Amino acid sequence: MKTVVEIINVKKRIGKKEVIHGISTKLFPGEVFGFLGPNGAGKTTMIRMMVGLTKVSEGQILINGHCITTDFEKAVRHVGGIIENPEMYKHLTGYENLRQYERLFPEKLPEDRVNEVIKLVGLEKRIHEKVKNYSLGMRQRLGIAQALLHKPSLLILDEPTNGLDPAGIREIRQYIRRIAKEEQMAVFVSSHLLSEMQLMCDKIGIIQNGNLIRVEKTETLIHSRTQEVFIDASPIEKVQELLNNYSCGKTDEGIIVRAEKEELPELIHQLSRHQVKVYEFTPLRKTLEDSFLQMTEEDQHVYTQNASK
Repeated sequence: MKTVVEIINVKKRIGKKEVIHGISTKLFPGEVFGFLGPNGAGKTTMIRMMVGLTKVSEGQILINGHCITTDFEKAVRHVGGIIENPEMYKHLTGYENLRQYERLFPEKLPEDRVNEVIKLVGLEKRIHEKVKNYSLGMRQRLGIAQALLHKPSLLILDEPTNGLDPAGIREIRQYIRRIAKEEQMAVFVSSHLLSEMQLMCDKIGIIQNGNLIRVEKTETLIHSRTQEVFIDASPIEKVQELLNNYSCGKTDEGIIVRAEKEELPELIHQLSRHQVKVYEFTPLRKTLEDSFLQMTEEDQHVYTQNASK
């Protein structure tokens, strides 16, 4: 498959300190890529390098095959984005804002492109109202429309749902997924809302202390082969004895056992064979938040150990 973005061993040094340590990954058409990390992990620095606001110290960022460092204009013409909040002329209508922005492009856009992006973000009914009367969600959608005007191959969104209510968050998420598929562009999203990233993104990259510690499909991250299961059964002492070979934890309601997915049928058979009364046997679904916290805590532990040597 054609690569929209290729990040190759990218490093960033500020003074003598290296803050980004050899990051490499790829983004593809139609893919929503979520970029996660704790505060200070290097997310903003990476985004600023991708749009040319910060210089790359070492390595390459290629957008549609053009290097952001050596061929900036050709690379950046394929990029649209919203970094933090979109800025608009509030005394103008949404439509007038898009027409003003259209004038900035050196090449004339197709005559119907403005109407196309208005429809893409669902602003047809309100586009001729003044922006000062728009809700935050509507301004975010207008910002996305503005970023899409020149048909970019890469759309970069930094905290696109920041400050929105639950309905607005869901609305923006649905538009982002739809735009990625319909426009066949790569969407790079940075956000702190892990539950939303789980619903929005096809793939997740996790950055910690300037290192990209994991890049996986979202489904792979939350569906590991090791499964936690809640068991409510009686007599509880017998259950604990039978599960002695597994990693278990007792709660007031029952037992949580950790086992490989392939082991679960045998585990159920073992309980029934010994005439244990099983009232509940429920797999506990892992979330992106669980995976994120586990990986960043483990990596921070390793980082702290190495730093102390």
